[in-house]
Amino acid sequence: MDQAPSAAVRLAAVLAKTPKAPDHVVFVGRAGGLFIDNGKYAFLHAVRHAPHLRCAFMTFDAGQAKLLRAKGLDAFCFDDPDGPSRLARAAIVVSDDMSWKTRTLAPLFTQGAFLVQLWHGIPLKAIGFPEIQSAVNMNPEKARDLTVGYSGYDAVLSTSPFFREKAFARAFRAKAFWDLGYPRNDALQRAPDKLDMINVDQTLYVELVRAKKQGLKIVFYMPTFRDLGGDPWGDGAFDYPLFADFARARGVLLVCKFHPYIRLDFTGQIEHLRFCPPESDAYPLLRLADLLMTDYSSIYFDFLLTDKPMLFFPYDFEAYVTRNRELLFDYDAFTPGPKARDTKSLLAAMADLLDGKDDFIQARQKLKELSFAEPDARAGQRLLGALTEVSTALGRSPDVNPNNERFP
Repeated sequence: MDQAPSAAVRLAAVLAKTPKAPDHVVFVGRAGGLFIDNGKYAFLHAVRHAPHLRCAFMTFDAGQAKLLRAKGLDAFCFDDPDGPSRLARAAIVVSDDMSWKTRTLAPLFTQGAFLVQLWHGIPLKAIGFPEIQSAVNMNPEKARDLTVGYSGYDAVLSTSPFFREKAFARAFRAKAFWDLGYPRNDALQRAPDKLDMINVDQTLYVELVRAKKQGLKIVFYMPTFRDLGGDPWGDGAFDYPLFADFARARGVLLVCKFHPYIRLDFTGQIEHLRFCPPESDAYPLLRLADLLMTDYSSIYFDFLLTDKPMLFFPYDFEAYVTRNRELLFDYDAFTPGPKARDTKSLLAAMADLLDGKDDFIQARQKLKELSFAEPDARAGQRLLGALTEVSTALGRSPDVNPNNERFP
């Protein structure tokens, strides 16, 4: 951003003089514009239920924008000839990560817009300013980058008063925090429709539905990324032959969905093991799971809404918290499930949970109540209400709409 091309700066200055349309809302996709997570489901809810708002999805990948337009959705790529002007015209810009602010020229064209940060998960690990203030894996350049990424918002989405106070208000610099819940969690609590299935591995979805009908148990493994690299396969933590024997005997299908930052090359099918594309949306598939396995990922907070068991595999706990990222909360107190450090103990714990031997039901319920002020499937509805209020207020604002224009 400090080295922004002068032509882009001049264009931004020109477009800044163009009045913003109070009813124009641009949703910015995560991690380069992927159609996943809260950005996807907030946008889709607006498409279905907000004819009074003109909503568009912005990506940084021309192919992604083309795919969405083919599905009848208003989408554009920032690099399109009219991309910067469309973004500059929006009075409200909604995102669910910070990469667009720190790695692209897009912020030049959002000056004066109402910025809403949905984020992509309740944090167990340090994010934002607690991460900046940490001594773990921090340097001045990274701290400057994070400061830009976590600052300058008009509103940040939260899920409950507790996590607003203990996590989001500490991580972000924002004028307001909205305890409305996550739109992506609506998809965990309903059957998907055609729009929900965009950017979902539909072949895998059909296979999982069939597997459940055949009596197989579906286990999802969704670990987070390591800032310094590493993964369960590369680190030698997961013994596949041992798992394969267990899965064959117990009728288990393990679905691995890695973070978009993790790159593992697997081709073809491996017995009792499937891989969900890292850059795809897993939520319509995750609702089919009988059990979730993770480590430090925020996904387990969302999975609490299913009232199903979860299993934790922090095989590198000491290395993670001392070299990669500090945690915001005590790990044992905030992870309501058995913990395993090796494959043998992992499979033993998995067998117990699949057999109904679950000692963490009350702990999960307690954490769910702490995590979600409203644990229902109406987070998208609440967010849309908030955006509508903002749009209405901006329509009356002389700073945004000096001539009281009616925008088409």
